[in-house]
Amino acid sequence: MNGIRLSELPIGAAAIVGDIALPPARVDRLAALGIVPGMELSVEQRHPVYVIRSDDSLLALEEDLARGITVHLASIER
Repeated sequence: MNGIRLSELPIGAAAIVGDIALPPARVDRLAALGIVPGMELSVEQRHPVYVIRSDDSLLALEEDLARGITVHLASIER
């Protein structure tokens, strides 16, 4: 199943992280923040940085990180 980049996910849409195509150090940093394949999230804002919601947490990501994360649309009840 093909996904879309996190940077293309509409604001408010729910998705599941599929793949992270970034250098290992950046993947490790995202993992330390809890952003790993299978994680459920949504985009709350795009500018000046991407703000991602997962459960009760908000995380700010730079655009280059958001472009390196592939997600799959999901229906997640909030």
